[in-house]
Order: sequence, then C-alpha cells, then structure tokens
Amino acid sequence: MDSKVYLQVASHAQQNSANLVLKVLETLCFNVKVESVFPSCLDIEKQFDLYLICAKGAPWNDMLPSTLMELATKQNVLVYNAEKENICEQLLLLANVKGVFYQDDTPDLLFKGIQKVLNNELWFKRGEICHAFSSLLAAQPKRKQCQGKSDVLDKLTNRERTIIRLISQGAQNKDVAEQLHISDHTVKTHLYSAFRKTKARNRIELVNWAQQFLPASIKGGIDISHQS
Repeated sequence: MDSKVYLQVASHAQQNSANLVLKVLETLCFNVKVESVFPSCLDIEKQFDLYLICAKGAPWNDMLPSTLMELATKQNVLVYNAEKENICEQLLLLANVKGVFYQDDTPDLLFKGIQKVLNNELWFKRGEICHAFSSLLAAQPKRKQCQGKSDVLDKLTNRERTIIRLISQGAQNKDVAEQLHISDHTVKTHLYSAFRKTKARNRIELVNWAQQFLPASIKGGIDISHQS
C-alpha cells in the first residue's frame, strides 16, 4: 500500500510509546512522518491519508481540543495511546474522529483498526456508536425549535454567548475563567443559565446546539489544546 500517514507523538521524550504503532504502520508498508507537533490545519489540500494523534495523558473525557476537532472535520483521524478513564468515545465520534486505540491494544488490533479506517469504516465499540447516533438524533432540531432559534439567541446574554463559544472550542471552566478574568463560580452560573436557555442537558448537547445555531461564534477565539 502507498498510504501516507502522519504520526503525532506527545513529545520527543515520549516517542517510545509510539514505537508499537510505528512498527505496525511499517508492516503495512506505509510512508510515515513522525512529528511531535500537532498537524496544522492551515493547508486545506490533503497531504496524508491518515493522521494518528497521541492521546497519552490527555483529559478528553469531557471536551476535545479545538485543534483535534478542526482536523477531524477535514481529514481521517485516529486517536492512539488513549487511557480508558480519560477518553469519551462518544465525544470522539461526534467530532468525526474515525477511531481510538488504547494503551493496552495489541498489534493485531492496531493492524485491523488502521485497515478498517482506510477502508472508510469506523473503529469504535459498537455500543458507543449506537449511543452517538442516538445523541445525534436527539440533538436534531424540530421545525418548531428551528423557528424559535432567534428567540433563544435573543435570550442569551453576550457573556453567555462568549462562554458557549469558548466551551465549543474545547475550553474547560478554568480556561474560560482565566480568559474572561472571572471566577470559576461565575463561569458555572453563566453556563447553567446557557444550559437552561438552550435546553441542553450537558456540555456535549450545548456544543451540538452551538454548532447548529452559532457557527460564526465558533470561529476564532482561544485555542485550548492538550500540552504534554
């Protein structure tokens, strides 16, 4: 096979943790580029057939970094070296990530999963795929809800819109507090108000709502990425 793969490692010091993945890619005869930096989304032209992003130590069980979400909308992205307690497969699915490998996955699983993704299939637990689809269906606005979209927007304060935008870009509460120079308690107060006005039950549903009704607000702003 002549596929080109971008293998991102958390840092040069942690490159050993990617050796197993690298060996599997070499077994598949892929052209692999190993980098410690996160791939840039500035170049729209597709350069690689697959991007493997290291999730070692990343707290991605609540919200994903905006850089990962942006990359996944344009390219085939797999997450590897994930820790089960720090990852949410449903969140990855909703972000268009194609699959996830865990730290204890065997070479056979890596081999099979990579081939599946390159054949336009997903590599997730079947139950998580069902849950993600259910969430997407539940998040689809009904006609009446769409007609009331402007009413909801009018009810949101400028500060609430700003916080929704930051949350949609992957910011945690403490990041929002630092960015806006307010307390964590104030962030939570605005966030709960935004939940109530948008009828979102959690952060995932709030992000889904923002992606439908606040596309302009999601662009720009801070970039909260995982730093090792």
